[in-house]
Amino acid sequence: MKRNWLKRKTRLKARGTSEFSVLKEEAQELLRQISIIRDGGCVFRNYPETGACGGYRKDGELILQFDHLNSRANMISFADSRLGVCSCKRHHFYYKKQYPAKYEEIARKVIGKERCELLDKVRADGRPYKVDLKLAIIGLKEELRKLQND
Repeated sequence: MKRNWLKRKTRLKARGTSEFSVLKEEAQELLRQISIIRDGGCVFRNYPETGACGGYRKDGELILQFDHLNSRANMISFADSRLGVCSCKRHHFYYKKQYPAKYEEIARKVIGKERCELLDKVRADGRPYKVDLKLAIIGLKEELRKLQND
């Protein structure tokens, strides 16, 4: 068998190790914790048309994720907990790809009028922004602390 010169000898890193990558990961984890407390679990669990929740860890716990309703590429909205919902792995990974319009419709019902208006404004603003993730993380930690104390 002929060897392909493109064949990799090592695996690519799954995550970056730069300070920015580490800060993004920390912000994402804080957003996940905030959304779990705020939304009480997957927001699609109350909508039978979306199917049952799914995606479990080996210990049997449901995998919950923070789903950014605006693209994660836009840093202006990356660390804003108002612009996302808590979603299980099945709804976030599979249902969203299969039925994006229905997913968006239900997510908009869940987040309400004020957050929908904010989402529309953020989507309409296509300008690039520099965001201080360290400052955003401080704000997210404070928001999480308030939610935990309520």
